[in-house]
Amino acid sequence: MKTILLPTDFSEHAFYALKVAASIAKKINAELKIIHVNNSTPAEFSDNYYYREFYNQLKTETEQKLNELVDLDFLKGIKVSKQIVINMLLWELVKDKEYKDVDLIVIGSHGKSGYQKAFLGSNTEKIIRIADAPVLTIKNDHDDFNIKSMIFASDFNEESYTVFDKIKFFIDLYQAHINLLKVITPKNFEPTPVSKKLMADFVKKFELKNYTANIFNAVNIEKGISDFAEEINTDLIAIETHGRTGISYLINGSIAEDIATHIARPVLSVKMEETFGYISKIRNYTKNYENWGAE
Repeated sequence: MKTILLPTDFSEHAFYALKVAASIAKKINAELKIIHVNNSTPAEFSDNYYYREFYNQLKTETEQKLNELVDLDFLKGIKVSKQIVINMLLWELVKDKEYKDVDLIVIGSHGKSGYQKAFLGSNTEKIIRIADAPVLTIKNDHDDFNIKSMIFASDFNEESYTVFDKIKFFIDLYQAHINLLKVITPKNFEPTPVSKKLMADFVKKFELKNYTANIFNAVNIEKGISDFAEEINTDLIAIETHGRTGISYLINGSIAEDIATHIARPVLSVKMEETFGYISKIRNYTKNYENWGAE
């Protein structure tokens, strides 16, 4: 991991994210790219004298704020670059050719609910949905960001294998205990031996040592992850996302986005690569699970 992207709007939550991003960058000797997006320049006003005056003043104030951030004590010793991006929405930034190849995105969020969320949407949700890089969402202040215990919530099928190396990076970096979590709901019921077999294969594949495997029953997956996180008081929740867009997103939604915007703990979301071999594997497990017994 060489490059961390930190979008900022100079809010309190963005400052929380900056502290975490700096902590990680210092730990792994990564470059920290601090970006402020300003899309308040309508093309029809770009040649207007009064607008140019307003824009120049705004640019000067923004540059001053960025300089003040870069001069903060906790950024000393870190390679930091700063940039103002105009005429681009924040969530579009992560697909721009200049920024899409970063290794990690750290973003502050306070979440939205109700009408505001339905009408305006959430930059955080959109970034989680479309970013190729892992996205770490921060909502609270962390004076000493450290991960002693983390959750990886998953189905533990073969799709999950494609994201786990990026999650394991954090496990190894902080020597964290990993709580593998499979939430079973009435809507998505799965026999316990099937769940155990899938998790056992996952553990074997990645040669995990410092872990626990947990099967948790809940009314829905988001509730299960939230309740389990509270029960063990975890430092970080890691979850995979399908990166759905369009009609698929409207129909299926995204558990990763819901978790990242509704749970106060840090959430690491990683987009998975689509594979299909796991379907026959799960069907085979389900068909033959009575032969295994309750392992």
